[in-house]
Amino acid sequence: MPQTSHDREIFAITGLPPEVLAVALAKYSRSLESVKTTINELTEEKSAEFHEKWVLGYGDASVADMAVVAMALENVSILASKVVEDNRLASYQEKSTRYVPFDPTRYYKPAVFMESPMRQTYLDAIELQMRSYEEVVEKMTAFYGAKYPRPAETTEKMYANKLRARALDIGRYLLPTATLTNFGMIMSARALRNAIAKMIAHPCAEVQAIGIEIQRAATGASYNPQSQKLEPIFERLMNHSDPEVRALTEELVKGVKLQVKGAPTLIKFTEPKEYLAKKKITAAHFVERYFGEAGDGKFEDEPRVDFYGEHLTPEDELVTTLLYPESGLSFRKIAERVRAMTAEQKREIIDAVQKERGPHDNCSREFEVGNYFIFDTLMDYGAFRDLQRHRLTTQINQELNTRHGYEIPRDLAEAGLLPLYEEVMEKNRVAFRTLAEVNLPEARYVLAMAWRKRTIFKMNLRELHHFVELRSKSGGHFSYRALVYEMYEQVKARHPLLMEHLRAVKMNFDEDFYQR
Repeated sequence: MPQTSHDREIFAITGLPPEVLAVALAKYSRSLESVKTTINELTEEKSAEFHEKWVLGYGDASVADMAVVAMALENVSILASKVVEDNRLASYQEKSTRYVPFDPTRYYKPAVFMESPMRQTYLDAIELQMRSYEEVVEKMTAFYGAKYPRPAETTEKMYANKLRARALDIGRYLLPTATLTNFGMIMSARALRNAIAKMIAHPCAEVQAIGIEIQRAATGASYNPQSQKLEPIFERLMNHSDPEVRALTEELVKGVKLQVKGAPTLIKFTEPKEYLAKKKITAAHFVERYFGEAGDGKFEDEPRVDFYGEHLTPEDELVTTLLYPESGLSFRKIAERVRAMTAEQKREIIDAVQKERGPHDNCSREFEVGNYFIFDTLMDYGAFRDLQRHRLTTQINQELNTRHGYEIPRDLAEAGLLPLYEEVMEKNRVAFRTLAEVNLPEARYVLAMAWRKRTIFKMNLRELHHFVELRSKSGGHFSYRALVYEMYEQVKARHPLLMEHLRAVKMNFDEDFYQR
């Protein structure tokens, strides 16, 4: 059948550097030609000129959404990984604490402690946790092997993997956030610039360095596995006695583009996002004014989930959310105080925060208010590490600390390991407080993943269904399964009709043991 100029054509595109691809697709809004014509005429130099003019010059940032960069981040701390992954417009895959044992010799060593009298305090604390992690995994594997015998239909290898996975679920509570991990990240150049700007303004030296290294990786030559295979062949051809063969090889090397770069033009101009750092200082000032230092109260006795279902005006929700990250208090306690404030007091807080926003700064995530289900959660850091992946939700975090106590994982007491666990955790508390006197942000590296932290999750009904249905399924970690089922129960008590078709799964650990 002959084609006409109106025939539909749909095709995938590959083999282009991200910036060239971004320009090619951007040309749809500026050209009558097919993208194939545009691609054939484009070079990396022409693409750079386009980005300099439209993205950097005129601020047409939507073009940068078309330049997608894939990155691998290896040997970064778990603590830093959570900062990097606190960017909504990206995809991540990280090494699992549930399926892969972590090397006890591999952890981040902050210079602020390694080059001070606190060196041994830090090393001793980390090494105690790592030794205990290995011991708990080994003994919990034996415990589960005795308690849950191998089903006849399960192979020895599958059974051994299940036992180890369940034991790792317990052992991970003792892993320090300094533990080194690996993860992959795919992100547009536009989102990457924003992420880098936040990282290089972060108080931790490691996070700042990662931001700079991401910027360098995105502006330099990418790792190309095909290049690794072809380079020896090209090298042989370039040394060929026939000059025509050498000339053809040079042309071939240019065409193959062995040194494809990420997004050199779009990423190279990235300044620290000072607005976020200043916002934290401003909010902390108002927390101290209205609540005292970090607030008052018995933090360790509070519930793991609190569904805030009361009416809250958008103004009150905004002020409450702005103050929450710099406090140790619950969303409910802050909201009670905010609702009693005068209109002028609320205005003062909002004005002070917005005063710090520069001409190119978007409002911070705290401004995502109105028409949400609000859950104030208090969970171990390991569970947070899993639930943070729900980036469609609005997440407002308080920093990891010891004020909320630590979780004691199931089966630990029955296995006879509770005294060991509690001893390690209490020593961890002391080590953290000692190190925090020198540098609070970097002292958090020593904290075990058992310590609890507060996070608000705001979401609409559709996301609540996805959140609960996925995370309550058998095979999930018992910590977050219990937490999300409690979310479901609390909303159901207030809005039964909305929960009728939500497929929540109540946990039965014994029945689910072999479901992993």
